[in-house]
Amino acid sequence: MKKLRSFLYLDNYKMYSISFQLFEGLTEYIVKSTGESKIEGETQKGPIGSGRILADIIEKDTNQTEKKFLHDFSYNLFEDTLIEFKKVLEINSTNIEEILPKIKDYSFIKVSGNIIFNDLKIVEETIKNFNKIGEALGYVTQKSALDNEISKLKDTIKNITDRNQKAKALDFLKSKTDFKKILKEQGLNMDDEFLKNLAYLLNYGYNQQFEIQVPLKSDKDNHYLFSAQLKRENLKDDEYSIIKKYSRETEKDFKLFGILTQRLTAESKDEIFKELRCQGNIESPILKEYIMNIVSLLTNLEKSFTGKLNYEYVIDPIALYLEI
Repeated sequence: MKKLRSFLYLDNYKMYSISFQLFEGLTEYIVKSTGESKIEGETQKGPIGSGRILADIIEKDTNQTEKKFLHDFSYNLFEDTLIEFKKVLEINSTNIEEILPKIKDYSFIKVSGNIIFNDLKIVEETIKNFNKIGEALGYVTQKSALDNEISKLKDTIKNITDRNQKAKALDFLKSKTDFKKILKEQGLNMDDEFLKNLAYLLNYGYNQQFEIQVPLKSDKDNHYLFSAQLKRENLKDDEYSIIKKYSRETEKDFKLFGILTQRLTAESKDEIFKELRCQGNIESPILKEYIMNIVSLLTNLEKSFTGKLNYEYVIDPIALYLEI
């Protein structure tokens, strides 16, 4: 029985753009939307039936009567055809050692594995509000017990007659009433300026991206990472619901399908651009050369906290789904 797909993400625009090229024009119809569709011509150059099916889907989409499941059905045809044409490299933990050397020969990649969801928007907001969250958490979980402890200490202090012992007990009581100090000791409160600057760096480096990672460990214990940046508008559900349903580190194996965009190590890439980069007039560079130098410096800066890892492969995602 053919497996079904439950989509979490689908980039319709990218899928249809490639489909038009894949099916050499794709449709039996040239569709115009002016309230009513007009048939301008008929040709069928792709696999039998593919043109009419996808034309009908696009026609309904153009007239704003489409339903999301039509895109899903269209994707099934899209991926199955690419696989049939042997344009897709399918990777999982069991075959990665054998198949990875072929990755440079393929544009389309289908990776299977457990997913890690990195919602940098939530991470940034959490850092910005870390102290408020910590205070609320501490108050809910510890304040009642702390108040009881303080009450007992006060009763004990009343019965202390020695002046020095009483002074020490009062100092101890004062430390117990400093709730912010207790939160800091437990890691629930941090320096405000540190949090502010950390949030700024995260926003600058990641710009609230919604990233997914597929970590794979081969039979030889080698580690690989496949990552993709998802556009939130292409998610089938909101990110909060997705994380709640599947967890930030999923138990289920997902399928990530897309276009491979980065695979080289930092050293290999540096070697390429070291040869290509023009030095220009170092003593008196013109404005364009200044800008080129700034871009080079910016590239090095980004590498320090957002750069690709040497064992990482970056994918431009088209679809993310479960096979059921």
